[in-house]
Amino acid sequence: MTRRQLVGMAVALAVALVGPAAISTNAQEKQEKKKEERVSGTVQIINKETKTIVMEATGGEAQKQLMYDEKTVVTKDNKPAKIEDVSSGQRLICVGHTGDKGMFLAHRIDIRPAH
Repeated sequence: MTRRQLVGMAVALAVALVGPAAISTNAQEKQEKKKEERVSGTVQIINKETKTIVMEATGGEAQKQLMYDEKTVVTKDNKPAKIEDVSSGQRLICVGHTGDKGMFLAHRIDIRPAH
């Protein structure tokens, strides 16, 4: 076997092994993006000790409980804000995902003006 054939086989083997892994990673990223959900409603209760918010969902749906953490980005009127700016009666739009235990974790919370 010549050196040229050996290098060609090594390249083909590398592509065969790495290609499916790259495709799998891309598919996982797309699936994670699909899981992102949006919840909106009016704040009923905010508990800063447990980092949870109970909202009455828009559209007359049942109450929705969500969690936030230190990574959650909070905005008000499209400007940076803090979780301390959230209070009962405010309207929120939250973007995040539902975890394995069924709890919604907000990645982003937007404080909206009242209707």
